[in-house]
Amino acid sequence: MLHSVVCPSVGHAIVHHFGEGAAVWGQVITPSIAHLLQSERELPIDFSRVRPGIVFEVETAGALLPHVIDASTLRVHVGTTAYRHAAGRADATVEAVVRIDVGGDCTLKVWGRATAENPSPQEPASIHNPASTTPVIFKVTFWEISRANDARFDQLLRETAEKDREIRELRAQVALAMCSQ
Repeated sequence: MLHSVVCPSVGHAIVHHFGEGAAVWGQVITPSIAHLLQSERELPIDFSRVRPGIVFEVETAGALLPHVIDASTLRVHVGTTAYRHAAGRADATVEAVVRIDVGGDCTLKVWGRATAENPSPQEPASIHNPASTTPVIFKVTFWEISRANDARFDQLLRETAEKDREIRELRAQVALAMCSQ
C-alpha cells in the first residue's frame, strides 16, 4: 500500500519513496490515520503490565467500535475481563498498543495510554459476563506505518515447513529403497 508518500508543497507535490525498513510515523491522529482506525470494527489491542511481581506481561484483547475523538484521543470498547486483568484496578492507566493490517504487507501500530472512561471503584456485576465491554479512552503517544515483519516471518516459516516436508519425504523414500535391498 505505502511504497511512496505524496506531500503537498508550494507549487509541486513532493513524492518521498521509501524502501525496506522505512516507515511513516507521527504523534497526531491525521484524517487518514483516523479513517484507518475507524474503518475497522474490531482491532487487536495489547495492554502491557509492569507491576511488582510482574516483570513484563502483555494482555491481548479486542477493541471494538473505535472512534477518534480528537487529534490525540481514541475511544474503544474492550473486554471488561481483559482490561481489568491488565489494569489491576478500575482507575489505573495502562500502556497499550493497537495494531492494524493496512494492506501491502504494511501494519499501522498506535502506542498510547488507556484508561477506563468512567472508572468505578466497585467491581460491576457485568465483570463475570465474558461478553461485557468497558469503554476506554486511549491517549495516542505515537503511531507508525511500516512494513509488516510478521508477513515476512510467516513467509519464511511457510518456506521452511515446505523444505522440511520435502526432506521428510526424501528420507522416507531413501528408507524404503534401503529396505528393498
